[in-house]
Amino acid sequence: MGKIDNGIVSVNAYGVYSNITFPLIFKVFKPKGTLKESDKYKNKIELASEIITELMESGFNIELVLADSLYGESSQFLRKLAEYNLGYVVSIRSNHGVWLPSGQSVRANKWCKFSRTFSNQKSETRHIREIIYGKKRAITY
Repeated sequence: MGKIDNGIVSVNAYGVYSNITFPLIFKVFKPKGTLKESDKYKNKIELASEIITELMESGFNIELVLADSLYGESSQFLRKLAEYNLGYVVSIRSNHGVWLPSGQSVRANKWCKFSRTFSNQKSETRHIREIIYGKKRAITY
């Protein structure tokens, strides 16, 4: 935490077609301390929002956005998804809350086992659980 390494950090968008995942676009994140005078600082949320806008303006049909907790906890990013009426599944950390409209509640399904197969063909047993905030809606794609 709080450490900047010498690696390159990027914000990425991937597409999925016929179970094949492929890169669509990326933007390089530059920490404030590494900027040149001509550079303008943009945080990862701003970069991700730009990516969404660029893809939509290029005519991509985005059926579902998946994002980790950095984006799932960002009202700015969620507003960008709402602007384009995009379906999404985002993570939030367990120590964060969610405001729900009155009459809606949080439900959690039982843990389910599944087999995760890696590119080297080795498999591991993993567990997954769905926690539903508010009304459950079908996501069609």
